Amino acid sequence: MYGKSVVAVVLGLQIGFSAFLSAEASAQDITASPPAPASLMVNGQLTHLVKEPILIQEKTYITAQDAARILQAEWVLDGKTGTLQIGDSRSLGFQWDTGKVAVNGEWQEQGEQAIVQGQDIYLPLRWIVEQAGHEIAWNEQEHQVQITTTLKEGGLTLMNTEQLSAEEQKFVESVKKTRGIHQQGDLFVIARGESPNPGYGLKVTATQWTWEQLIVYVKQTSPEPDRMYPQVITYPVIVAKAELPPYTTVVFLDADTKKELFAQEPNPQ
Repeated sequence: MYGKSVVAVVLGLQIGFSAFLSAEASAQDITASPPAPASLMVNGQLTHLVKEPILIQEKTYITAQDAARILQAEWVLDGKTGTLQIGDSRSLGFQWDTGKVAVNGEWQEQGEQAIVQGQDIYLPLRWIVEQAGHEIAWNEQEHQVQITTTLKEGGLTLMNTEQLSAEEQKFVESVKKTRGIHQQGDLFVIARGESPNPGYGLKVTATQWTWEQLIVYVKQTSPEPDRMYPQVITYPVIVAKAELPPYTTVVFLDADTKKELFAQEPNPQ
């Protein structure tokens, strides 16, 4: 099918605060509560925020860099304005000196402002998730904040491992440590291989149809300069299913070089 496919990805943040759902308090008073633990589950895999989230008047804020990683976005700075570019069709702008907030370039009267803490810019977690078109809720039983994202990536559907069958999950586990593109039927596992910290990752940046081919552009993200990362071995992967018309193939290209992903290149670590 040449139409857009819908992606449902659940990100369960293991942040121990039941006050998360109380989002009525004003963010203008920046008297911060003690920081919450900085670990979370992304697509069923434990990962870590680079910086601990902060609680301000019972609202949760995370750094712009961590927000970009969670939402598969780009964080772009221009003076005292930062823009969270989410795909090709959604952007959230923040002016921290004026407190103004923009959605898709239009300044909002009811936006939630960014907060400056030291050298870091923090963004309101619930607000950015909802403005990105996703859902966020507190799961009392699992003691998790859960984010359900809806993205459109052409004929490629990004999968949460919990959406897979037991056999498919077993396949993912068997190949995720091996750098390359692994296929089982319509299931694809794009694995970067062993990485020394969570700063290394993978993300789909675009898809493109040609006559008989679906082209998927994948970016290999790297640690930001001068930032400290937990020294935890990770295995970045993208798990996806491709819904293709007959006689159509899929190819994965490096988003930066436009060459075949992982083709004749050494492991970056």
